[in-house]
Amino acid sequence: MNRDLSTLITIGKRAFEERDFFRAEKLLREALGGGANYPDIHYILGLIYHQWGKLHQAIEYLEKSIELNPGYTEALLSLSITLNDMGRYEEAKAVYQRASASVSPPGEHTRCGLFRGKIANLHAELGGLYVALGQTEDAIHEYRKALSVAPEYPDLRIRLAAALREAGLLEEGLAEIVHVLENRPGEVSALIQQGILLYLLGKKENARRAWEEALFRDPLNKLIQLYLHTLEREASGA
Repeated sequence: MNRDLSTLITIGKRAFEERDFFRAEKLLREALGGGANYPDIHYILGLIYHQWGKLHQAIEYLEKSIELNPGYTEALLSLSITLNDMGRYEEAKAVYQRASASVSPPGEHTRCGLFRGKIANLHAELGGLYVALGQTEDAIHEYRKALSVAPEYPDLRIRLAAALREAGLLEEGLAEIVHVLENRPGEVSALIQQGILLYLLGKKENARRAWEEALFRDPLNKLIQLYLHTLEREASGA
């Protein structure tokens, strides 16, 4: 691969990670045109087109990714979801089974757990993309799907709580955080979210306690310090 092509791919992938989908699409398509016919490029383009609602194009790129790498689990799962979104349920089921077989041979329980994790992460990835696009209802839907597959993943529930907060569903978001903290009392990210939700609900002293607990567990966290400083300024009338 020549240096210019490698640079295009690197910058294109970085743009995708930064949710700059238009730039990512432009750069990765340019890389494809230059001969970088790689499965992961087709896969990323498939994800972008899925988010834009261009499902036929998404399927085209995901199928190309799988053609180049038949064992590409993430692409198989993405294709299954896209087919399902189009109402092509039997095809979606067949692709899903193919993805399952690629990582979960009969009798291997640990592989089954890995497969569930991949599905959950894919839904979470889609949820993050929807959040970036301001489509909070779709994000909530994807995070709930992720939790239905892997309910034991606290980070998924925290992301769901944040999406519920963005949608104005503060009590529902708080309930999700309480669920996390019942199982992981010292989870700093959950305590931060709890503080934000309580603050927005007008329960500022409860928010303070949540943030103070978080800061106790993570003393160098600048974000928590900022939140507490904000409360102090409000209390002093500054």
